[in-house]
Amino acid sequence: MDRPDHDPAEPTGPPIVLPPHPPEPAAAGFPLLATVAPVAGALVLWVVTGSAISLAFAALGPLVAVASVLDGRRQARRARSRAAAERAVRLEEVRAEVAERHAEERVAAWRRMPSARRLAEASAPDWRATTPGAVVVGRGGVASGLRVDGTAIDAADRELVAFAGRLEDAPVQAPAGLGLGIVGPPPLARAAARGMLLQLAHRCRPDVVGLELPEGEEWSWARQLPHHGSGGDRVIRVVDNAGSPVADRSSPRRTGGAVALGAAGAAVAVAEEAASLPPGLATVVHVAGPGAATVDRRGFGGARNAVVPELVGMVEASGWADRMRAAAVREGYAVVAALPTEVDFDGLVQPAGVFGSRAGLLVHVGVHAGGPLELDLVAGGPHAIVAGTTGSGKSEFLLAWLAALAATHPPDRVAFLLVDFKGGAAFEPLHGLPHVTGIVTDLDELEAERAVLSLRAELRRRESVLRAEQARDVVELGPDADLARLVIVIDEFQAMVERFPDLGAVIADIAARGRSLGVHLVLASQRPNGVVREQVTSNCSIRVSLRVMQRGDSHAVVGTEAAASIRPDTPGRGIVDVGDGVPVAFQSARVGAGALARLRARYAGVAPARRPWLDPLSANLQPGELDLAAASARLEPGSLAIGLVDVPDRQRYDVLAWTPAVDGHLLVLGAPGSGRTTALAAVARAAERRDPASLVRLDGPRSRRWDTLQAVLGRVERSEPGTRLLLIVDDLDTGFREWPDEHRHAAIAALEVVLRDGRQAGVHVAAAASLAHRLGAGIREAFGRQLFLRHPSRADLVHAGGTGELWRAHEPPGSGQWDAHRAQVVHAPPLPAERLPDPEPLDIDEGLYAVVSAAPRADLSTLREAGLDAQLLEPIGHPAVRAVTAGDGVGPTGARVVVGDADAWAANWSLAAAVREEATVVVHGGPREHRVFQAGPGLPPLLDDSATQCVVTGPAAGPLRAGWPPRARRN
Repeated sequence: MDRPDHDPAEPTGPPIVLPPHPPEPAAAGFPLLATVAPVAGALVLWVVTGSAISLAFAALGPLVAVASVLDGRRQARRARSRAAAERAVRLEEVRAEVAERHAEERVAAWRRMPSARRLAEASAPDWRATTPGAVVVGRGGVASGLRVDGTAIDAADRELVAFAGRLEDAPVQAPAGLGLGIVGPPPLARAAARGMLLQLAHRCRPDVVGLELPEGEEWSWARQLPHHGSGGDRVIRVVDNAGSPVADRSSPRRTGGAVALGAAGAAVAVAEEAASLPPGLATVVHVAGPGAATVDRRGFGGARNAVVPELVGMVEASGWADRMRAAAVREGYAVVAALPTEVDFDGLVQPAGVFGSRAGLLVHVGVHAGGPLELDLVAGGPHAIVAGTTGSGKSEFLLAWLAALAATHPPDRVAFLLVDFKGGAAFEPLHGLPHVTGIVTDLDELEAERAVLSLRAELRRRESVLRAEQARDVVELGPDADLARLVIVIDEFQAMVERFPDLGAVIADIAARGRSLGVHLVLASQRPNGVVREQVTSNCSIRVSLRVMQRGDSHAVVGTEAAASIRPDTPGRGIVDVGDGVPVAFQSARVGAGALARLRARYAGVAPARRPWLDPLSANLQPGELDLAAASARLEPGSLAIGLVDVPDRQRYDVLAWTPAVDGHLLVLGAPGSGRTTALAAVARAAERRDPASLVRLDGPRSRRWDTLQAVLGRVERSEPGTRLLLIVDDLDTGFREWPDEHRHAAIAALEVVLRDGRQAGVHVAAAASLAHRLGAGIREAFGRQLFLRHPSRADLVHAGGTGELWRAHEPPGSGQWDAHRAQVVHAPPLPAERLPDPEPLDIDEGLYAVVSAAPRADLSTLREAGLDAQLLEPIGHPAVRAVTAGDGVGPTGARVVVGDADAWAANWSLAAAVREEATVVVHGGPREHRVFQAGPGLPPLLDDSATQCVVTGPAAGPLRAGWPPRARRN
């Protein structure tokens, strides 16, 4: 009985049902009654009629009975014949169905296990298996997976069941992992072995399954396979004992034992006689001729199969091996194990004759199967993508590449801008090389963004240089042209784009225009797939993938999944496409500290390469520096230069200039300590240099601020022609907080008028506040320009109208943003405060004085101590007070003084009305006291200290501020 191969046939589709056998017809019995009844009737008739002729009817019964029995048997024979014919037809139909199902099963079987000759015609391998599996040893009969239901009763049934259970012309398989032997004439045996080895090499991954071959020309074709010498953990060993001495060390003739299969290995042994095969082989194929062989399954109880062997000629195998080697190059498997596990940078010989050349950037960065790995960002680029997971050696590869560039090109021919978004440690060993223009890290994200944005300005500068030199490309520049190639290396490009999405457009711009301008990108990421824009990848011809975790990532970068199969214990191992579309396995060089030290010593004293971006703005911008910048800038007439603005995408500093006539009012916003006062001082000093008389500062005691604000309001309301005035207001949001309500509201209303109507009257305002939301909408919206200094939080800055991306938690005073760019205000010392004299004390001489006091009795004592004969006004009045107001009882000074609080004067309204036109009213208190004699809606002058100041209103003079206590003048 034939045994199934290593993969038993599985049921395929619904079962075949045997046609049922027809039931046997029941045997007909003898009709006894039908026979006896005619005899009895004839006897009765004879008795009645006495006719002897009636006795003849007695014979009819038996005749009819016998005829009925014979007719029943005839009908039964006919029914059996019809049923047999119908079943024969059904059997043929079932047999046809079995044949059709066998054809489908055969096609599926050959599809699963193609023949060696079919595989020999293939151009692409199927390298997915990690262990040697089964091979097709020939074409023959195998157990079918077709199921048959029903009971086989006769020979036809048994023949149909046997036919359904065996699949002819199918692939006969044998497990290579248990050992395969081929016996027969050497040419035929080796042809069969070639077919088996071809199948194994077609399916097994070269980096996992290796191949050990005997010496001799017969196996030279297999030495071209990437499996040969790959050092995989699993090994396919070929032993050739057919007619020649054994040359392979693993041959049993040399070792005297069985072939060691190892962990999930395989063995293919060839011999002219079975006795020459090594022991332990589970399957032996005896090849008798090109079309006849027998499969002896020693490992399966001695089952044997007659097959047509799978024979492959040397020419076919060689052609197939060449195609597999080309595929191995494409897939990155080319002689992987032949690479060293470590390459010393000092041992690499760099290309000769390239030093100082503008034509290219050819360097050696490692080795591949054919020798040194050459990379040229000019010839193969202009840009490159590098992928590699943590621990893959990606940073070491970048170091080797940059060190090789520095070793072969001076800093006036190539410069490096290094951006590292994982802390900066990767490029720190290169610090000190004159080629390095800067190492930008994510530790200062804003500075990193600023450096990358500056690259747009670098592109424009390079375009200008090429135009001036009348060159279309960097290669066409003369030897004295000051334009080195710039290699921009961004490690963890994915992190940079996630943090600053807008920088993706900058990188895309460089990728599109960099070739002719001599700017080259090297973008490194753990998973570039889906991160790098398509317009960038289309210009990245050099593709490098060190070990990655996902096959899709490897395929997206280098067009092969091989980089996902690199072992973690080989850092620096990778797959590279140098720009020709062919992926190649390589081992990166490792740069030691000594090699970098020698490079630094070699370039000691050499001028460093030009930086493609400016230094950050100084936190201590001096007036002299600003004056130089302003002198060379083209400012609008009437502009006030107060600082510098960093414009990285144009590689320049602009002057922070406020032009009141064009910009409108200026609002400086910032937290306490952010430099608000310094900014206003810069505005004030700039205004003083232009026109000192036009500067008005709203500072000092509140009485002065009130008077200043009222004076400015008056100028705005009068709209005097030719007026040009700049009002400086600090603490706009908190400066009026401690004022009395009436004065605070009046001051805010006055400011709104000045801000709204001031520009038409030639009055402009520069103000400072801590938070924008503390200002009313009318005031906040009146400012045309805003200077944002440090804010407590990003949300506060955005709410105020600033750019959140420029927010920093810690900034020096005067640092902020202007027009969505970083800005620094000049360090201007505050203007000296003006020393104001205290108001002169009130002089009381002749005349009537009505004193409205918040503390009348205390003020009465004060007045009397000053030598004044003052009288206290009570709510119910007093004859003495009336006498004083009438002119009687005048004291030695000739003054008549009446002191009362607001309630007392209100109660004596007739007295108040009588003295209103004649008396000098002195208010020593607040707005409540002022309203007693107030004739209009205005407010009195604001006092700094109501205890030491008072408001005096004469019969013909407006309210004036005076000191308290008063002085008495003697006649």
